[in-house]
Amino acid sequence: MTTQILSPPVLQESNKKLYVSCIKWGTTILAPSMIILACFYGGLSKEVAYFLGLTACAVCMWATGVMPSNLVAMMLPVSYILVGVGTPHDMLVSWTAPMGWLVLGGLLTGLVLSHTGLAKRIALWSLHKTSGSMFTLLCGLLLVGFIIAPLLPTALGKGILMSVICIGICDAAKYAPKSREASVIMLAGFLASTAPRMGLYTGGGDVTLALELMKSTGVALTWGDYFIQNYVPNIVYCVCSMLLLLPVLRPKQNINTRSYVESQYRQIGTISTIEKRAVCLFIILTALMMTDKYHGINAGWTIMLIGFISFIPGLGLVDKKQLETLKLGPVFFVVGCMAVGAGAKVTGVDKLIAAQLLPLLSGKGELFTIVSTYLSATTLKFLLTPVAAAGAFTVPLVEIARSLGMNPLGLIYTFIYGLDQFVLPYEYAVLLVYYATGYVSLSSIVKFFTARLFMTLILLVIVFYPYWKLAGAI
Repeated sequence: MTTQILSPPVLQESNKKLYVSCIKWGTTILAPSMIILACFYGGLSKEVAYFLGLTACAVCMWATGVMPSNLVAMMLPVSYILVGVGTPHDMLVSWTAPMGWLVLGGLLTGLVLSHTGLAKRIALWSLHKTSGSMFTLLCGLLLVGFIIAPLLPTALGKGILMSVICIGICDAAKYAPKSREASVIMLAGFLASTAPRMGLYTGGGDVTLALELMKSTGVALTWGDYFIQNYVPNIVYCVCSMLLLLPVLRPKQNINTRSYVESQYRQIGTISTIEKRAVCLFIILTALMMTDKYHGINAGWTIMLIGFISFIPGLGLVDKKQLETLKLGPVFFVVGCMAVGAGAKVTGVDKLIAAQLLPLLSGKGELFTIVSTYLSATTLKFLLTPVAAAGAFTVPLVEIARSLGMNPLGLIYTFIYGLDQFVLPYEYAVLLVYYATGYVSLSSIVKFFTARLFMTLILLVIVFYPYWKLAGAI
């Protein structure tokens, strides 16, 4: 029997991992414990103490990654029930709400879009119409994003599709990985797959979660209302974000990708019968969601219905084999995060937080509150994913807005845009996918997104705030 002796470098690396793991677990255990003790010392009820402690524990686990994020979200409402924060009826109410089904429906329609090849056709058609210079290429990528946004609600699915196309463009143009040009193209793909989601109720999990939690507090909002109040500001946001790439990263303007795009576009051939059927279904879906104000059917039920119809034998869109590839983790994560909002309402923590923050915001004016909310959201992004932050802070924000006599819509919209600001790849899974390709440099990511953070603040003051006020959201 032989004994394996670890070399000093291997042993040092092993000790380093153990040290980091101990710090992460220590933080995950110590921080919630201190919060619970502080709550008891401050005379708060045990329900409030346990709610804040367990929520802090979940936040620490999400931030440090010591446990799978989906598993943490699944266990969160169960933990609330076990310690008496609320009843099963209180904590599991999110499973009867449209939110989880909306995410699941989005995954189903995304499966249709990718399996039929319609997503790739839309992307290549847009680039076929616009490829040439660097500027027109960015326009083409953004056009792809706007077309796919209402059809494929999962940002990660759009991100993976766009990253593959962008890598092909970089290779065709012979741009070295992490060069300024490659970084611009990859970041343009990221923006195209994520930024347009801000203008649609069902554009992304974080957006939908915040709006559904807001509705649970009694603030009514339809898919069409959100579209009217946010699509125009979102167009401005997307265009300015895309154009910001050029002065910040300063790529070479000449680019030759037309031959690559044309060859790829020819390979997919003419549109098939299956793709035509998928187009018809998506047109019906979009029309139903835009008119939900009139027929009264929630977008969650609509998108599930369209997803179900896609599996009907004879249509040929998707089948049992594709259904088995569906990853349901996002559903459990989003629904689990909604338990935070439910717990805050049951324990009165939403009003408690509002009461503590109210003196800091009172008498300062609407615009000051809007800017403060934006800056708070951008700070939270260093600790939480967009979905987790939306789940934890939407309900307290609604309560703050009501206490200040403000329309909660403007505050929630601002919070959503604040959560879309990133500086480092770890803050957002889709950005991490692009960084992991090796084609975009870390310095380019930090430089661009820092500039975009301040650009968005300016847009918030001079474009979004006046538009939302005119549209009745403030």
